[in-house]
Amino acid sequence: MDKKRFWKALFVGIMFVFSVLYILPTVMPADTLPKWYPFEKQLNFGLDIKGGLELRYTVDYKKAVLENSRDLMFRTEELLARAMREENQGKDIEEWDEGENNKPTPEELEAVQKLVTFSVPTFDTVRLVTSDSTVLDILSKDFLETNLDARYVKVDAAEGDGIEFHMKAEEIKRLKTEVVDQTLSIIRKRIDAFGLVEPDVRVSGESDIDVQLPGVSADQMDMVRDRIGQTARLTFRIVDTKTDFANLRGELEGFKARFPDKAEGIEFASFGEDNRVQAKSPKKSNLVAFMNYLQAEGKLGERKTVGYFFVEEREKGQVVRSYYRTEILDAEARVSGEHLSRSRVGFDEKGSPYVSLNFTSNGGRLFGELTEEHVGEFLAILLDDDINSAPVIKEKIAGGSAQITLGAGNPSEQLKEAQSLVTVLTHGAYKAPVHKVQDHVVGPSLGKDAIDAGVFSFALGAILVLLFMGFYYRQAGIVADLALIANMIFILATLIGFNSALTLPGLAGIVLTLGMAVDANVLIYERIREEIRAGKPPRAAIETGFQKSTWTILDSQLTTALAGLILLNFTTGPIYGFAVVLLIGIIWSVFTALVICRMAYGWMLDRKIIKDQVSI
Repeated sequence: MDKKRFWKALFVGIMFVFSVLYILPTVMPADTLPKWYPFEKQLNFGLDIKGGLELRYTVDYKKAVLENSRDLMFRTEELLARAMREENQGKDIEEWDEGENNKPTPEELEAVQKLVTFSVPTFDTVRLVTSDSTVLDILSKDFLETNLDARYVKVDAAEGDGIEFHMKAEEIKRLKTEVVDQTLSIIRKRIDAFGLVEPDVRVSGESDIDVQLPGVSADQMDMVRDRIGQTARLTFRIVDTKTDFANLRGELEGFKARFPDKAEGIEFASFGEDNRVQAKSPKKSNLVAFMNYLQAEGKLGERKTVGYFFVEEREKGQVVRSYYRTEILDAEARVSGEHLSRSRVGFDEKGSPYVSLNFTSNGGRLFGELTEEHVGEFLAILLDDDINSAPVIKEKIAGGSAQITLGAGNPSEQLKEAQSLVTVLTHGAYKAPVHKVQDHVVGPSLGKDAIDAGVFSFALGAILVLLFMGFYYRQAGIVADLALIANMIFILATLIGFNSALTLPGLAGIVLTLGMAVDANVLIYERIREEIRAGKPPRAAIETGFQKSTWTILDSQLTTALAGLILLNFTTGPIYGFAVVLLIGIIWSVFTALVICRMAYGWMLDRKIIKDQVSI
């Protein structure tokens, strides 16, 4: 044997032994391998075989459209203020000055609010109602429509004097697709952070997202639920210190009469240095229901929103009561998580963890402007609708950084919360609320029945193929059988190495791969027989047979591989698992047929095992 053949045989032998050792933890009973054994990974099975967690979420894309409509309302107010200034100065409002000094003052905005009623009657509509002749004249011109948002179209108001802006149907559809795709991407990133086995995350219907996680433990299930459900949309809003709920006590009585089950525990109390009256309740859900009721009744105003403080009252270091309380905030969020460039966990001088935030250049500028305009007021830092803190703005905050504290509690729990928050902020927050509509734990009993049937059919098919090849082709059949066994071992080792999950369609892919491997061997052996019949000696016949059948085998395998690549790129779930196994099997089928079998024949020729025509 020459050196080239020797090193090739050594390489293949080492690869084969390594693969066998690699799959032993999968095929051996538990605790039978010694503790020093270097390999621990096992072959993982899909949801249809092993069971696991199946979740479905729906994306409330209308909330994203509503945020766009509210933003349009604020910009419309600013444009009207600027236009009225131009009218009062006798300038042509069509010649628009976009300079920084053209920004309306708070007094100009307040003047517009007295003349125009702004509202968002539906998620895709902004309504402006007024009887002022100057404003009506401005509204009659096209400049508002051309300077606002091309996604909205202007129409006459459905009721009263004024106009409405409606988002176009195609824009709603486009935004829905964008929000759902963004949510899908974020869920995938959050699940990937767990290192779970081949999670299946895909869009179902128009706005639902299905998540299938095979073989996850109970602890992992809880962590996945918490991480996916954590929207963590970061916003900075100014606290409205002029509004309290002192004059809304009667509204609570009306709410209790209509929704007695949701009104439990809600009451009013005074908070803060200025003793502003706010609502509180041990149950946040009840408090949210009450605030939604007030919003629907028009008691809070379109330009206001509600945040919720979680309060823990302590005596002698012990928590004696806890509840949520409200805080009225400006609805406009000029700075949000979209303006972040980085978030990380930090520690203060006492060793308590916090989340450090760094803004982008544009975010830092907006944050500086916001704090400069509201010196002496409270700035609420919100995660979704929960207020993390609301410090007083003592001066303009420049430099583009801020931090989120985590309150009191166990340091290890605080650190875990900080790390989870950083993960969510790093991977992005949802642009629309995500609601869980299905949470189903797939039991292993059905999976066991499925895998038993799948393994039986696979074993039966493999044994029949091995027996047929050995009986029909004899020595060549034995070589083919050894190649098929090596093929199986390499496929399993590859699946384990790439952390792939074997599904029932994957088992079908293995059976199909074995059939294709046999087909490759048959092509080679029949070609060798033809060369022997033509009078060539065994060595020359084998060399010619492999040379002439190689391109035929590659051609047939490539056409199947192309179909597998299409399935891999355009499908999900079980079909995706089938495509993965199919492509892995094709690679190893070609390798075992053209490399291992050829080496086996060379070894047999060197040792005179193949002597004449009868041997083939």
